[in-house]
Amino acid sequence: MIKLINITENNFSDLYKRLVEAFPYEERRDEPDEAKCFLKKEFNFCEIIDGAESVGLIVFWAFSKFLFVEHIAINKEIRGKGYGSKVFDLLKKQYNLPIILEAEAPETEVQKKRIGFYEKLGFRVNSYDYTQPSYHEAEAVPLLVLSYPEFLSQGMFEEFFKETRKLVYECDGNRTPSP
Repeated sequence: MIKLINITENNFSDLYKRLVEAFPYEERRDEPDEAKCFLKKEFNFCEIIDGAESVGLIVFWAFSKFLFVEHIAINKEIRGKGYGSKVFDLLKKQYNLPIILEAEAPETEVQKKRIGFYEKLGFRVNSYDYTQPSYHEAEAVPLLVLSYPEFLSQGMFEEFFKETRKLVYECDGNRTPSP
């Protein structure tokens, strides 16, 4: 049975190394900046456990009206065995909130497969123009916003935009998003 174990700042270094292996530099924080996120009550850095085996990690933010999944990574050697689906099923049951995540536009085969995976789970690809602020001193990254179980209303998109800018990316949350 799959479960999520919340990691604390004191014991997250080993799991952070797996985050580094799974995501390029421009798609993640440096370790000291990631550690600062533990000060925010909405932040969850979890190890995904199946029985006694660590099968991956998920980083998500639990806001009052939605969950924002920032990172999910299943160990390379066991990808495609249903763990990602089980994790999202668990989040759906435990939180009973809309789930929002970002993904690259489906240009490569890997990106197409990723979007297909999320759509199979019931996620919707929203049509809002969106860029992820840089974690570092670099250009913002254009991404798609996906949501479960339905498309985001303009109001919900604006709330997602404002909350993630303020807490996740720590930049000006008052900018008006483009529909």
